[in-house]
Amino acid sequence: MILPELAKLLFQIELKKNTRTNTLREGESITQKSGRGLDFKEVREYIFGDDIRYIDWNVSSRMGDLYVKEYHKENDRLVYLFLDESASMFTSGMSDYTKYFIGFQFLAFASLLFLHSGDRVHILTYSDKLNFVSQTIKTKANAYRIFQLLYEKKTSLAKTDHTIPFRYLKNKVMRNSLAYIISDFYEIPDLGNYQPLKQVYDLNAIRIYDTIEIIESNFFDYFFVSNPESTLGGKYKNQYWKENEEIQNFFRNRILTLRTNEEIAYPIMRYLLQ
Repeated sequence: MILPELAKLLFQIELKKNTRTNTLREGESITQKSGRGLDFKEVREYIFGDDIRYIDWNVSSRMGDLYVKEYHKENDRLVYLFLDESASMFTSGMSDYTKYFIGFQFLAFASLLFLHSGDRVHILTYSDKLNFVSQTIKTKANAYRIFQLLYEKKTSLAKTDHTIPFRYLKNKVMRNSLAYIISDFYEIPDLGNYQPLKQVYDLNAIRIYDTIEIIESNFFDYFFVSNPESTLGGKYKNQYWKENEEIQNFFRNRILTLRTNEEIAYPIMRYLLQ
C-alpha cells in the first residue's frame, strides 16, 4: 500500500520514538504534542519525569511495567488533507504510477507523520463534488482503514472542481488549521477570490505531474489527443506552465512538486519538516 521508501522512513521515526533515553533534549525527537486535554490519545510506557498522577495502574499491573495515559491537547493542530480523485489524476505517461497513486502516497505518509506528532487529521477526497470526508482521525488503525478504501480506487471519469477545497475550508474549518491540497491542478482556474484564506489557514499545494506533461516539442503537434476530463479532443497543447504560473501566484513558496517517476520519500520528508 505504502511505497517501501516511505515505509522505511516511517519505521525509522517510530523506532526513534520508542527508543528510551535518560534525557530528552530539543532536537532529539519529533515533538509529541500531548497533554491533559479532553480526548484520550494512548497509553504508553512511563518515561522518567512523567507525572505519576497519570499512571494507568490497570495496564501497568498487566504488563509488569509502568504505563501512563496521554491525552490530546485542546490546542493540537487540525490537519486537512484534500486528495483530487478526478479523471486527470488517473492518467500516466512515462511512469508505471498514476498521479493519483503518488498523491495517495503523500496523503498516507503525511497522515501517519502528523498522527505520530499528536495532531488530529481529516482526510477528504473530491472531483466535481466532495466525495469523502472522514471523521477526526486520532489513531493509525483508523487511518489505515481509510487508506484501504482510497488505495482500491483505480479510475475515475469525473471532472475537477478546484474550488471545492477552498470553499470547504471557508465554510467548515476552524481558523489556523493546516491544509494540504493534493492534485495535478489540471486546468486550474483563477484563485484570486480565495486569497484571503491564506491569512487564516496554513495552505499548501502538493502538485503531482508526469514527465510527459512538460515536454516541449513540435512533434506532438501532429497528434490528436483527448481531454482526460471530457469527451472532447484536439491538437496537443502543453498547459503545464500556464497552470504552474497560477499555482505559484497563489501558493508562493508553499508548494511541493512530485513527479510520478522519481523517488518521493525525501522530498516529502524535507517539505513536511521544513
